[in-house]
Amino acid sequence: MSAKVRPDLSIPRERESQFSRYRSTPFSVLTNRQLEILQLIVNGKSDREIASDLGLSKNTVGVHRSNIKKSFGLRKTAQIVVHAIREGLVEVDI
Repeated sequence: MSAKVRPDLSIPRERESQFSRYRSTPFSVLTNRQLEILQLIVNGKSDREIASDLGLSKNTVGVHRSNIKKSFGLRKTAQIVVHAIREGLVEVDI
């Protein structure tokens, strides 16, 4: 199974003001980096694997994961995956 962030939800930082319509979506609370990390979480990667893939520290990835959970009012990583799939934030190939 692989998942990818829907391309219409990934907004280039320099053009964010032009995409204000996305701010009304439930996903607008996530940064592009958080969307990238969310995709990797849904793909089953660990914090260590995500850190290695993105050139970040494991602690930084953990902070992003925690912020993603807080953004959606979730407590567990499994809830992040279910929420992302249900809400259409990621596309899943099964």
